[in-house]
Amino acid sequence: MQAGQRRLIVSLLVLVLSGSAAGTVPAAASVEKASRESLDYFIIVTGSELLQGVYADQHTQFITRTLGPLGYRCLGSMSIGDLQTDLHQALDFARRKAPLILTTGGLGPTSQDITRKVLSDYTAIALKEHPGALTDLKKRYGGAQGILRPVLRGQALAPAKGTYLPNPNGTAVGLVFDDSQRVIVALPGPPRELRPMVRNELVPYLSERFGLRKVGHSLTMRFAGIGQSSIDRVIRDHLKLPEELAVWSSFNSNRVDITFSFPGNTPQELERLRGLQGELLQHIGEYMYSDAGASLEDRIWHLLQQREVSLVLGEIASGGAVSSSLLAGQGKSTRFAGAYAAGTPEALSRLFGGKGEAVSAPSPERLVSTLARQAVETKEGAWGLVVGPVGLDESGAASVWITAGSVGTGFASRRINVRKGRRLRRDRLVTHALDLLRRELSKESGLEP
Repeated sequence: MQAGQRRLIVSLLVLVLSGSAAGTVPAAASVEKASRESLDYFIIVTGSELLQGVYADQHTQFITRTLGPLGYRCLGSMSIGDLQTDLHQALDFARRKAPLILTTGGLGPTSQDITRKVLSDYTAIALKEHPGALTDLKKRYGGAQGILRPVLRGQALAPAKGTYLPNPNGTAVGLVFDDSQRVIVALPGPPRELRPMVRNELVPYLSERFGLRKVGHSLTMRFAGIGQSSIDRVIRDHLKLPEELAVWSSFNSNRVDITFSFPGNTPQELERLRGLQGELLQHIGEYMYSDAGASLEDRIWHLLQQREVSLVLGEIASGGAVSSSLLAGQGKSTRFAGAYAAGTPEALSRLFGGKGEAVSAPSPERLVSTLARQAVETKEGAWGLVVGPVGLDESGAASVWITAGSVGTGFASRRINVRKGRRLRRDRLVTHALDLLRRELSKESGLEP
């Protein structure tokens, strides 16, 4: 495929994605005619190191996230070792599932890299030296004489029926075995080679080979302060879900993403998604912080910007993790008036310019509230967020108090239980602290939390 053709196809894909993201059907008749139903595919990830726990499989996540918005549906992913029999059995399973199979790994020049030969035997498609791949390898690795070592020259072998995908980041080109009934694509294993190949070579190839696909409507809601099981229970008890609706969720650092997805992309299905969202939010709307892909940190920055206020942070148990998380977001640091981390309340009070009066507070809650008040006094009109120390009650239960607010609005506190005998989960504290701040900022701004 010529570079100009690839750019045209990618432009069309951007057009389709832009229409889907806005919840509309693309207006261009040529694109609409080219669209078809979603295409199923299966992923086979090879590498004995994956099965031994040396590395985690990140290929499946990257590939599905890349191809999903383009209308390609993954039916499954399988991790296997570097054995011919394993790959044969995996291919037998995958070919019964989908017309498109993607394999990763096993394309290098070593004896353990068996994918090229196994796929050739399995498909009965011979390998031949591809002039384009050979020329590219000679330019990059042949030196002044353009002479390749035999082991590198073997990397120019590509299927006689199909094509190859260039790899400017390594020696292993991608291989496409195409017998007109089924397509098997072999991708290199290293992420720095696989990811640009998927984006720049595989996507245009699939678009040309299979045509543009229809993209179903989906809606992702992001929650904090509520567990995954609690959301599932609300959905089960209060929503009547259509059979064709796909629902999935993900959980990370006490944040939950719930996605509703319809296979079609009509305006009616988009309206049905919004209706289901409205029903769900009637019960747990206070916990949702975004339905547009924003992170909790980005939501905080947005609220600070709307209120035109700055933030002062004080951290003890979280050890600076909250400020680090916020600064990694997309907001403007001009709203960040300062961040202080200390090992004790006395030390944090001194950093705020206090004289240790916070230490004598009658309760852990009052202690953290006093520290928060000291924090905002360092900058007029600022909001404060303080994560206190780990404390024990009379029964020996461990907890952390968090306070957020301002002098003008008052301060709200939340107690976070910490499991005794287990390592402190700072990521959990970060989510709870930011969620409390989000709620208080939203209240005062009159916005939805």
